[in-house]
Amino acid sequence: MQRNRLQREQRLIETVGEIVATEGFDQLRINKIANRAGVNKMLIYRYFGGLDGLVNAYLQQTKPIVSAPPIDIEYLKNAPLEEVFQTCTDYLVAEFRLLRDNAAAQEFLKADLLNTVGNGNSIAFEKEKQLRDMIGELAKIIGTKEGEAFSALIISGLSLLTFSAQQQKVLFGIDLKTEEGWARIEKALANIFRGAYLYTKERQASEQLLLSDEK
Repeated sequence: MQRNRLQREQRLIETVGEIVATEGFDQLRINKIANRAGVNKMLIYRYFGGLDGLVNAYLQQTKPIVSAPPIDIEYLKNAPLEEVFQTCTDYLVAEFRLLRDNAAAQEFLKADLLNTVGNGNSIAFEKEKQLRDMIGELAKIIGTKEGEAFSALIISGLSLLTFSAQQQKVLFGIDLKTEEGWARIEKALANIFRGAYLYTKERQASEQLLLSDEK
């Protein structure tokens, strides 16, 4: 009996992944999952407590959200300003490349952001917190109060482009289903961070000059 239950649980979990990959997160339904898995829908409630519990079981088992290696904040505290901005650029490029190639992760992040299903893992919240904490520390290094606002614009823009790519859209003349299109976006991102670096460098130099004049 225990073996049969484990087999049915696994079949249900795998079915969640199949539906998400082929139809999208918003197509997850108790009846559809049960029918496709060949399992009585009441077992979903008995084994997992309902759809949210089944989704959480899928997330715990497959861990579809993969992140780029975190930034070494302590190292950057003593690094040249240019390296700080370059590190930010490289991190975001790596993070969104991983997301771009991961349809399942995109579906779950979109679902959390849109509050489609209130699953207890709150993936989008954790991902946002991770980025927010990192940005907060980097803002302290750079010495600006606009770090979070700047990051909100960049991250939301990249997220929109990434989610649009899943639908194979062409936005503003950029083909999001090609590597050439994404190379243009990554180059633009690098230029934005380069501009932010030059602005910050000039601001810090002005602040230092002002302090020197006051002395």
